[in-house]
Amino acid sequence: MKLKPFLLNRTQLLKIPELDLPQEAIESFDRFYTTLLTEGNATYSKEYPLYQFLNYLIEHKNILVHGSNHPSIHTFEPKESALFNNKPIKAVFASSDGVWSLFFAVLDKKTSHSIRNLCLTSQTRKGIKRYYYFSINEHMNENRWTNGTIYFFPKNRFKQGGIENEWVCETEVEPLAKLEVKPEDFPFLDNVMRHSDKESVIATIVKGFVKKK
Repeated sequence: MKLKPFLLNRTQLLKIPELDLPQEAIESFDRFYTTLLTEGNATYSKEYPLYQFLNYLIEHKNILVHGSNHPSIHTFEPKESALFNNKPIKAVFASSDGVWSLFFAVLDKKTSHSIRNLCLTSQTRKGIKRYYYFSINEHMNENRWTNGTIYFFPKNRFKQGGIENEWVCETEVEPLAKLEVKPEDFPFLDNVMRHSDKESVIATIVKGFVKKK
């Protein structure tokens, strides 16, 4: 047994199992993806969770995703920011994880005072298993969720960022398509933790690993 999944499975991080899709789901996802590329946007109404569709594209179509509150971005321009490891960079950000991007799509940034989060993956015999924690400031109100948009990018325009599922492009890039999403598309809506302004980032991370949800 590999050490990484062995250790991660024993933490209290939120977990998404490896994709195990029936053939009918794969065919449905392929048809919908073709529609997205053709029309530029569409409404997702499949029986399978949206995050499974996103992760299917990421794992099989060389696609990255970006979650945003803004529904009409035609061209993404690099902006001054920092990688997950705090290294400064001017770039467009994308992710190789659908759940992580859904969080940023449906969390209302206008009400956000502090956001702390982590996304880890582990390769197993069955595929890619995914692990998370999400934490927001304890003073954020109940209206913190909103409709958002997932944008799709070609992976070959990006390079790895400061953590495994973080990707960056240091030039302008246009999305291949976009998809409107709702708060209920984010599978951990009721599992987001809270932290205070006085709590250190390290303390929040440790809490994410060891505190039961």
